[in-house]
Amino acid sequence: MAGKVRALIDELLMLRTAGAPGLTHFVKVNLLLNGIDPDVHTATSEDNPVKVAALERMIREFKTTRG
Repeated sequence: MAGKVRALIDELLMLRTAGAPGLTHFVKVNLLLNGIDPDVHTATSEDNPVKVAALERMIREFKTTRG
């Protein structure tokens, strides 16, 4: 399914920034440090199962630490 990585990146950005656009840069840098370049992935780019798993793990961890 093309675009799943982009959708997960968008979900993580929304969760971690809580809608504050000033925090977006810091979340993107964190993704880059984890080997995921958010600017490369689009809604039509092919999905990488390793990146999908990493993003799902990050989202799951964030949700469990925030309650």
